[in-house]
Amino acid sequence: MAKASALETQWQQLMTLCAAEKRFKSEGNHPKLLKIVKGDIDQLARAMGFSDRLIATRDFRAERHGSRIVRIITE
Repeated sequence: MAKASALETQWQQLMTLCAAEKRFKSEGNHPKLLKIVKGDIDQLARAMGFSDRLIATRDFRAERHGSRIVRIITE
């Protein structure tokens, strides 16, 4: 398998953070961790080029070619 591109690495990090945010929200007992994860999501999503609206709604999408991510849909 080919080495993951920087975009794929960022995408995986973003999806991992979103999963953690969802888990912390549902558990309701990790307010400090939730705040940190939210900040990390915002920062990473901005660096990837997502719009403020997509960041706020957590509507992150990517275009794939096979199993590889070839671009993100920023608007």
